[in-house]
Amino acid sequence: MQYAVRGQVVMKADAMAAEGREILYTNIGNPQAVEQPPITYYRQVMALCDLPAQCGVDHPNVHELFPKDVIERANAMRAAIGKAGTGAYTHSQGVLEFRKHVAKYIEERDGHKSYAGNIFLTNGASTAIELVLTTLISCDMDGVMIPIPQYPIYSALIAKLGGRQVPYFLDEGNNWAVSLEELEKRLGDAQEEQLTVKALALINPGNPTGQVYTQEDLAVICEFCSKHGIVLLADEVYQRNIYADNKQFLSAKKVGLEVSQECANNLQVRILRTCCWSALPLLCGTAMKQS
Repeated sequence: MQYAVRGQVVMKADAMAAEGREILYTNIGNPQAVEQPPITYYRQVMALCDLPAQCGVDHPNVHELFPKDVIERANAMRAAIGKAGTGAYTHSQGVLEFRKHVAKYIEERDGHKSYAGNIFLTNGASTAIELVLTTLISCDMDGVMIPIPQYPIYSALIAKLGGRQVPYFLDEGNNWAVSLEELEKRLGDAQEEQLTVKALALINPGNPTGQVYTQEDLAVICEFCSKHGIVLLADEVYQRNIYADNKQFLSAKKVGLEVSQECANNLQVRILRTCCWSALPLLCGTAMKQS
């Protein structure tokens, strides 16, 4: 198992830093490490949720220390969590009220019904990815299709769990898109090796490639997974990071439900997503959605 962005690359950088070289660590998504300030509102809400009530929301001087909207949000979140506060275990899927907020966001984004009962809150996207792959991989003949280039957590976790990588290659000359011919070829190669392909991971917007998939790109992937009974793992953690005026983020769920009735029926229990939720400062910030 190899994970270069936390392994050899970092070890080399550490050695250079020990020699007196100035190193800027950009190997992982860590903006505050390069002096991007945190969003004050989130930090304030988290502080009031974590502090004992008498030191925070119920303190006589709380309105002198925190803005009104922060106090209101903290009180609402504390009510949703329960009297024990953030130190207690929650429901295995996460606090119900927070999952309702996530479901509402997904509905407003996609225009399709979303259910809080199908939302899982996890401690970051990496935890969600590992949870899903652990569920899917049962032996060394189980394969997971992953894009190349890819964020190395997929290859590392597949190796850790004893599965097999089935790479499919993105076309740099076509804005890092993937073709149906490429997917079918790689699936065929895996089947010739007697592998059972359990899932396909797509990363949109791409990491590290940065592409934003079009509706046509996503339709190809959704229909491919529907046709072959493959679980679609839609890694959409960067959905807010769209910088080109002519690009628009579309979720795999939305496209999968709209491309055709057959595809919608087949994918309804197969689309799993990992998304960062900057709107949920408390507990984890990641949702995994089974549509």
